Amino acid sequence: MRYIFFILFSLLSASIFANTVYTWEDSKGVRHFSDSAPLSKGPVTTISLSPTTSVETSPAVPEHSKKTAPTTKPMKKKLKPLAISVTNLQQEETIRSSRGHITVLTELTRKLSINEKLQLLLDGAPYGPPQTSTEWKLKNINRGTHLITVIALKDGKRIASSPIITVFLHRPSTN
Repeated sequence: MRYIFFILFSLLSASIFANTVYTWEDSKGVRHFSDSAPLSKGPVTTISLSPTTSVETSPAVPEHSKKTAPTTKPMKKKLKPLAISVTNLQQEETIRSSRGHITVLTELTRKLSINEKLQLLLDGAPYGPPQTSTEWKLKNINRGTHLITVIALKDGKRIASSPIITVFLHRPSTN
């Protein structure tokens, strides 16, 4: 019982002291706020706060200490539409690779924003994780006909895609 009384007394006394705010202006004209009285002898204003006082209802700062700042809102820069093109492969191109390697290079009409990524689709399925790089090195791809496209994703949604390119991979058989 003694401990409960001590804890309650400590909490109540801490909240009483925390309700007083001291404010003063230094010699450079800078306004200070503190929960303890300053050591300087200059004029100090004491503000008593009720438990429900919030930033919106706090006492106003005197006019001479208010600094006027420009009221510009941060504007979202409108991005131009993204277009993707595969630069190193031609439609119905034949690629000869004994190891089954295909390199895919792309160009974008603008840089990717922070939450945008590129995903290569090989035969309609994702190849590797989404990335910000515009280059892919496909390895050990089976011989035959393949469809390649690159899509841009923003927050998981498709925002752009390259034309689908059909390539033919010739690879010697290992029979």
